[in-house]
Amino acid sequence: MSAPAYNPDTGVLTAPRDTIGALATIATGAGEADASAVDAVLAAVGAGSLAEPHPKLAEALVPLRSPIIGIRLAKTGYLMPGWVREGRFTLHVYRGGDDDQLVPMPAEHLVHFLLWLLDISPRPRDPRPPETVVAGAVLDRAVALQLGGRPTEGVLPEPLESALAHGFRDWWLASSHWTPAPGAPDKLMLEAVDTGAGLWSIQRLEDDTAIVRPVTPISACKRSATCCRTTI
Repeated sequence: MSAPAYNPDTGVLTAPRDTIGALATIATGAGEADASAVDAVLAAVGAGSLAEPHPKLAEALVPLRSPIIGIRLAKTGYLMPGWVREGRFTLHVYRGGDDDQLVPMPAEHLVHFLLWLLDISPRPRDPRPPETVVAGAVLDRAVALQLGGRPTEGVLPEPLESALAHGFRDWWLASSHWTPAPGAPDKLMLEAVDTGAGLWSIQRLEDDTAIVRPVTPISACKRSATCCRTTI
């Protein structure tokens, strides 16, 4: 188990998942949590307290206390919450559970952070069909099997079958939600599977089917960043 830590230069807080979750719950006003336990950890690492946080931690908490956009980044089975406020972005980064991090950054760094976090980099340009329709439950099962390190042969149609069975890298989802203007959308989402054959975007339909399409790393990055478009 890693000891809690705080970097006063960056405002990054390292602590158990329950501690950062409680801190986020209190800061956002989403519910009740043990404030005294959070204060004890903050004091121990030199980050101040909930009432009087260290200046860099105070900056990190601004998006939580008055978010414009709520972010959800799902990767490798984890769902990580983030918050956006004018010019600032803060994310609860899931790691081992005992050493999760609350990571703040300027909004202009967000695209580079997503590239690193989602491991979006050049991929092969092998010929792939423009789209493949598959039952959503079947696709979910194949992804779950791969995340669990189990084989998926015979689950999906080609070329998804070969791409996942022999080159699965990861699954991730980037979504955002906000309070919309009347008649305007209130959320945006990009779901993708990363394989050795390239990235594939997933469009979920109301009839529980999914359309899987090849997507370039540049397109995936732009669409991910669009989830936080008001901050760029």
